Amino acid sequence: MVLITEENLKIMNSRTLALARRYLKQGCLKRIVVNELEKNAIYKVEGTIQVSSYENICHFFINVPLHSVYSTHCECPWYFDDEHICAHIGMLMIYLTKVDIQNFPYTSQKEASPYSLYNEDYLARRQRIEEELKRIQMEESYQKTRDLILQQKDNQDHLVQLELQTQQYDILPVFSFLDFDAFLLSFTVGAQKQYTIKNIPDFLHWIDNEQYHRYGKQLGFIHTRNVFTQQAQKYIEFMRMAYATPDYDRYYYRYNNSRFIRIHSLLPAFYAAFKDDPNVPIREESFVMPIHIKKEAKHYTISLVWDKEEHILTNDHQMFALQDNPFEIIHYAIRPQSSIATLFSALSENPLHIPFDEYDDFERYILDPAREYLQITEGQELLPASNALHIHHPIVYGDMDENETVSFHATGKDEQGNTIELLYNEKISFDWTIELIQKFLENYATWIDQETHTIYMGLEDERTLDFLQQGITQLQKYCDVYISDALKKLGKRTKYNLQTGIRIDNGLLEIQLESTDFDVNEVPNILQAYHRKKRYFKLKNGQLLHLESDQLQELDELMQDFDIHEDEIKDGKLQLELYRTLGMNERLNHAESLQVYREDSLTEYIQGFEERKSKIACDPHYASILRDYQKRGVEWLLMLYQYNLNGILADEMGLGKTLQVIALLDSIRDKEKHTLIVCPASLIYNWEDEIRRFSDTLSCISITGTKEQRKKRIHDISKYDILITSYDYLRRDIEEYQDITFEYVVLDEAQNIKNQKTKNATSVKELHSRHRLALSGTPIENSLAELWSIFDFLMPGYLFSYHYFKTQYESPIVLNQNEDVTKKLRSFISPFILRRTKKEVLKELPDKVDHQYLIDFSKEEQKLYLANLTQASKELQAKMNEPHIDHIAILAALTRLRQLCCDPRLLYDNIQKPSSKVQACIELVQILTEHNKKVLLFSAFTSLIDLLTQELEQNQISHYVLTGSTSKEERRQLVHAFQTDNTQVFLISLKAGGTGLNLTAAEAVIHIDPWWNISAQNQATDRAHRIGQNANVQVYRLIMKDSIEEKIVKMQERKKDLADTFVEGNDGSLSKMSKDEILSLFQRD
Repeated sequence: MVLITEENLKIMNSRTLALARRYLKQGCLKRIVVNELEKNAIYKVEGTIQVSSYENICHFFINVPLHSVYSTHCECPWYFDDEHICAHIGMLMIYLTKVDIQNFPYTSQKEASPYSLYNEDYLARRQRIEEELKRIQMEESYQKTRDLILQQKDNQDHLVQLELQTQQYDILPVFSFLDFDAFLLSFTVGAQKQYTIKNIPDFLHWIDNEQYHRYGKQLGFIHTRNVFTQQAQKYIEFMRMAYATPDYDRYYYRYNNSRFIRIHSLLPAFYAAFKDDPNVPIREESFVMPIHIKKEAKHYTISLVWDKEEHILTNDHQMFALQDNPFEIIHYAIRPQSSIATLFSALSENPLHIPFDEYDDFERYILDPAREYLQITEGQELLPASNALHIHHPIVYGDMDENETVSFHATGKDEQGNTIELLYNEKISFDWTIELIQKFLENYATWIDQETHTIYMGLEDERTLDFLQQGITQLQKYCDVYISDALKKLGKRTKYNLQTGIRIDNGLLEIQLESTDFDVNEVPNILQAYHRKKRYFKLKNGQLLHLESDQLQELDELMQDFDIHEDEIKDGKLQLELYRTLGMNERLNHAESLQVYREDSLTEYIQGFEERKSKIACDPHYASILRDYQKRGVEWLLMLYQYNLNGILADEMGLGKTLQVIALLDSIRDKEKHTLIVCPASLIYNWEDEIRRFSDTLSCISITGTKEQRKKRIHDISKYDILITSYDYLRRDIEEYQDITFEYVVLDEAQNIKNQKTKNATSVKELHSRHRLALSGTPIENSLAELWSIFDFLMPGYLFSYHYFKTQYESPIVLNQNEDVTKKLRSFISPFILRRTKKEVLKELPDKVDHQYLIDFSKEEQKLYLANLTQASKELQAKMNEPHIDHIAILAALTRLRQLCCDPRLLYDNIQKPSSKVQACIELVQILTEHNKKVLLFSAFTSLIDLLTQELEQNQISHYVLTGSTSKEERRQLVHAFQTDNTQVFLISLKAGGTGLNLTAAEAVIHIDPWWNISAQNQATDRAHRIGQNANVQVYRLIMKDSIEEKIVKMQERKKDLADTFVEGNDGSLSKMSKDEILSLFQRD
């Protein structure tokens, strides 16, 4: 039974049919299987076809009664659908026209050659290995499931036990008093019966992890915090605190285990936590210390008279006594300010000897603060009589006189009720509160007058305001403080009446400051004082102006954001360039303290800009030419023109930026208005062609030729609407443009001025024009400095000086990833950048499909490559230790390795055989051209293009070549020819043809070597994937496996974050690498 007829073969075009017959003739059919799904009706055909080293599997169905083939599919990239089948399916169909099948299922397999037998043996081994791996993986999965079930079962059991566990457990302290240096604390736990906690750290661990532990036959439970009584939880926290205290001595003598806590240094904390616990024997007592005084020849001797058995511990101005039989903690209540604890500790060791001439100080600082706890049992009469005054109820007074002098003094009452000056009064006995008041005021003093017992604070002193705002509140904790109304007003943060009026006047943005609290003419001086961190400013009317104000702070922040100096405010008025309008309005929208009033002129301006509508209409001629998104782009450009603003048209390459600019210029055309377009030299004629193609009215001329020819054309400007020149010609001819004011200066590929210090950048910025426009699909490739340079051309000063931009924006964003600064910069630039991607606006443009082919070195190539890699790594490792990186040496080493990846013949004359990569490339080209695909083949090396040219000629594949040496006129002719004739391959140098070419006739793009900057590679790809392309574009990148090329590709993916933040679509660069990144390229994997 013959399943396929000649009629069925007509679904293939002639080229596919011829290729299918050729495949069958060459024996490419490896295997075919035909199954009968419905008797004498429906059949499924499956086949494996091997062409060169590529193997493809395909299938289709046959309906014999209807004579139809349907549901076709093949793995290859040339299969599309049932109506556009590939040659692999076609070969199976031809085969079935020649066989009469009687039995199903039908199988035919190519006779195995030794090579294929080797492959089948390899495949069989590989299949067995894969099956074993699957078995192991499945067993691991089974075990993982079992573990998961067991874990969940344990969790459920744990939860059930917790739910049923209602008993609460108590913890009791156990005190062990071995001697006065060994007061130990341990604990027991339980409910009806108590069990010893033998290891406190383990006990805490069980609680933290909710673990079950059994203490004995009658006690075992899951340890959670909730199962303990509230009092027990206090003991638990004390245990944690003890073991978390860095200087706590938890080990003592033979009790160096974790059962005991040595409590001496922890007594204050223990007392604070458990003084009310009935299980802790604590007794409160008043403290009396008996002393004996003896007068000797040169000094007084004071001795401690202590006959009690308890051991006194002093700590943190507290005193405790420990005694045994029964064990008891005695806490003595003493004032924290008293010196009794210090005096007791000193006398416990030895008597004190006080020279006669030092007794007054001893009495003032030691005896008087401790006197209420002393009992002088002998020698009281030997001490000199004390004349010191004892003061109570201290009060601090503050005032400011007419000379703006701030003063403070303090008074109190003696025992007879007399008012006494407290500051610097030696007649007063030592009092902790008075001493604190005096020291506290001294911290803020500008000068002190001890004779009048007064402390003065100067208004110019920053500490004065700190005291008025914060210090008084703190001082009130210790005494009453009374201050005058003048000081109260001075200490309060001031709220001004400060209004901001904003309007547009005479083409400028005008901000008017108004206030009823001060003369706005004084604002510059007020701001200068604010910048010097002054707290007050004396107005011309004599009033003091408090500089800590929300309004003043917000005004200063606003001026800093826009790099405005206070000297720019004249008569309370600030005038700015019109381009500041949007940013200033947005900033004032978030003003919280300033009162903002907008006049109608500003409101109308903002509304018109936000609606993106221009009063100037686009020329009707373009209504049927422009796509919808291009019409919106032209409206945006006309809106910028109407509002005297400039911007960047940053559409992705291939979306027609050139056409949108032509429509703009046609819409504003005037015989007195002239435009200068500056572009790369390779695009001059492209602009001229596009203008003449789309416009019926615009006249243009290219400024090319000799110096005299260019000069004459420039001087003939009145004859033309548009002059087109290159960046290089502009640098040479800049003087000829000095007397010309253009209506528009348009920069194409504006990234050419990304370096602000280059001649390209300085030359275009010398041009005179009323309007400016930048075109760039990649306005940021490596740094924000590039964006600044373009804006410096468009609107000088808009992004401020570069120094200010770098410190306020670039460094915080790049070095610190500051999101707030990033957001602020984005809000500044977004109104003036229009960016659309193909994905957003061109749904009808076919997607490009990327293929990355990894190619193995031959043995000889690998040896050669590794030898060069080792040598380069050694040399660069040595250079990396030098102070400055030798970029030239690095580039040379990288280039050498890349050339070896492409073809060793680029470096070695004794090698004749084409490289593995070149062979793979030619094989791919053959397959593509056999399927009637036109190919763009890009390389960064012209010497490699020469080798590829030889290979194409040997294989009789028609081709064109475009390199940097190709003239502009020849370049245009080659592009036109490739677009219209049957030439199969266009070999292009990446730098020469990466931009400005329209090659939509190509349906395949091959990058034979990876380029440093992925955006350049994508630009090259976009020569084919752009407007006018009606087919799917296949993109192939040929990469040598385990080589520097593969590392470059991986590194490219990590280099795209910065540009994506501000202008989407840039895919990174290898131009700025760290030392580690550079060395990693030369490391052998």
